[in-house]
Amino acid sequence: MLSNLTPENSNPKNNQIDTSSDEDDKIIFHDEDDLVLEATHNLDINSQELVIDKWKVIIADDDPDVHRATQIALKNLIFEGKLVVFLSAYSAEECKRLITDIHPDAALVLLDVVMETNNAGLNLVKYIREELNNHQIRIILRTGHPGEAPEESVILNYDINDYKLKIELTRQNLLTTVLASLRAYRDITIIEQQKIKLAQAFKNLQKVQLQLEEYTYTLEKKIADRTSALELANRRLQRLAQIDGLTQVANRRCFDEYWLQQWNMLQQEQQPISLMLIDIDYFKHYNDHYGHLAGDECLRQVAQGISNLLMRPQDLVARYGGEEFVVVLPHTQIEGAKKVAEQIMTVIEDLNLTHVKSLVSDRITLSIGISCVVPNSNLLVDMPISLADKALYQAKREGRNRIVLALDS
Repeated sequence: MLSNLTPENSNPKNNQIDTSSDEDDKIIFHDEDDLVLEATHNLDINSQELVIDKWKVIIADDDPDVHRATQIALKNLIFEGKLVVFLSAYSAEECKRLITDIHPDAALVLLDVVMETNNAGLNLVKYIREELNNHQIRIILRTGHPGEAPEESVILNYDINDYKLKIELTRQNLLTTVLASLRAYRDITIIEQQKIKLAQAFKNLQKVQLQLEEYTYTLEKKIADRTSALELANRRLQRLAQIDGLTQVANRRCFDEYWLQQWNMLQQEQQPISLMLIDIDYFKHYNDHYGHLAGDECLRQVAQGISNLLMRPQDLVARYGGEEFVVVLPHTQIEGAKKVAEQIMTVIEDLNLTHVKSLVSDRITLSIGISCVVPNSNLLVDMPISLADKALYQAKREGRNRIVLALDS
């Protein structure tokens, strides 16, 4: 219970202690057997009322009067806006259980040197520092027997923070000792937290550095034999970006780039280039009658039929838009282009794709317009496309299912 530590209607300031007694500076432990002390409620070590925003001070002493005297002397103590609460342990084993299992965040132990055994206090210090590896908690040894004071080497080796004779302790001295210990605990805790954060940050940096080293090593080791594979993969990716998803032939973007490339190259070589625009006759009627799925399949078969016919690697077929396809034939005169167009007509006819809504045949047929030029600086790069488009329009106007050569070719 904390009722004895937090009186009602009190408004204590930081680091303030109740000084209502006129005998604050009298020695409070000089004659422990004769002390008549005010009754107080010791804090149950199993209390669940303690929260993390309180400073926890353990009084470890086998004399109940020492517990009561300490709590009276430091009644209502506030440090940095947090209440100082006292936990009682009447043996070293009880204190060990407090620190290990219940209150590992205790800030200070006021520890009697001699309790159940002569070495109980020192053994407890050794347990805290070595087995628990707790170097944050402050440990103040207290004894009423001056002749049993530990040697200086023991204080150093056991990391004991202070040693007090009980006959030396006034209320003011006890207050000073406790506040100094709480400040030290606070500073050490902050430092330890920063060390943990820095250690984690350093660990993360090491992990990143290791990952970078492994990544760099892998790249350096494999870069020679991976170069060609990466180039091939890039070409494949570029090809995928230039393929029409439905027909699996080149798309319009690919055609535009390839046409400009071939135009510039053949202009330097002064060699001819032929271009044909191909339209599936009455394809809208086909779509309306057979449905869009059948229409898609028709486009795929026509595209693949044309693609399979073009044997030279420099020849290109692309989907130009809707049911139109374009074929590029570098180094090809108009006569050669016409022969290729005739072969295309035959291939599509052999597909035997029924088209009952066609006005020119009961099967899928094509209309083709062809142009051919030798590129030069006086010609616009899209002029052959315009010529082929006009020829295609003428083929449709003349009844479809035919090949028309551009007049200016």
